[in-house]
Amino acid sequence: MVIVYLLVALLGGAASLFALQNPGPTEVTFLHWHSPRVSLSLLILGSAMVGVLLAALSGLAQQIRLHLRIRQLERRVGELSGRPVIARSRREPIVEPAE
Repeated sequence: MVIVYLLVALLGGAASLFALQNPGPTEVTFLHWHSPRVSLSLLILGSAMVGVLLAALSGLAQQIRLHLRIRQLERRVGELSGRPVIARSRREPIVEPAE
């Protein structure tokens, strides 16, 4: 995981350096939409931030989906074993009642 953080930091640093070296104004055209002339550095940094936010939202959606799947499977284990499985928090192990 540390390697991923280092790669993201290097990519962010490279994008920032590129943005700082290209401060001239530019116009963006997308389909029939035209933006006013803005600094290329602001455009690059803004698009990098949008990319980071979209990646974070994607990761959050996956975490929620996995959490719901874990709860569903824990309930299914309880049904199949005939014993109730006590719901657990994120860090606590599953504890079954002593007989």
